[in-house]
Amino acid sequence: MWRSLLVVLALSAVVGCAAPEEEPATTLAEFGVRPVALITGDALGEVFPETAGQVLCGAVRWGEVVGPVDATVTVAGACVLRGGDRVVTVRLGGPGLDLGATSVNVTVEPEDAALRERALAALRPVLTGPSNLDGAKLVDLPKPVRTERLCALLAAEKGDGKCTAGRNEVGLEASLYSVSSYNEHVGGRPALVTGSAVFVRVHPDVPVDLRVSGEGARELAETVVPKLKEAASG
Repeated sequence: MWRSLLVVLALSAVVGCAAPEEEPATTLAEFGVRPVALITGDALGEVFPETAGQVLCGAVRWGEVVGPVDATVTVAGACVLRGGDRVVTVRLGGPGLDLGATSVNVTVEPEDAALRERALAALRPVLTGPSNLDGAKLVDLPKPVRTERLCALLAAEKGDGKCTAGRNEVGLEASLYSVSSYNEHVGGRPALVTGSAVFVRVHPDVPVDLRVSGEGARELAETVVPKLKEAASG
């Protein structure tokens, strides 16, 4: 009898324990090169990491500088150029090309100092020149411009990297989550709903989410996403 009672108690304890919510899968994926606006100087340090990598991959004709390569962009924002047994990595931060508030670093494996200097020399006149934001997606803009345009689009109060619309906060943020984990849709885009926050992947190929938090976040997100999709073409 006591053994049966213990079994019943044990089963009750297991059933009564709620299973923890599964964490969305993170991604270490590399992204294909896509066209982005040319963002230079200090402003390059104000864009999302993946955008920075795209700018670095598209800044020069790398095949003419380092030879035939395949280019990809990491989620951390590095432009990786692979050709034969050589890998050239171009990223923000570290010694190399000084852009004021940020810098561009180039590494070559196997080490090739001459090639590294050639790459930096090719980047210098481009990245120290003026930016050209014509046709840029909202997600690719430097933080101050991105925030201003987002808040204007929503007729919301501007804050530091986010907008306040009534009781809700709205912003764009880089994400390490794989879009395959986004098991809902908001405004026709993959979405992750957690607690009082909604994360929407506006562009499936860009690891940046629209984040809306607060009471009624999902309803607000449903109205915001179409506006962002319309703005994407301009």
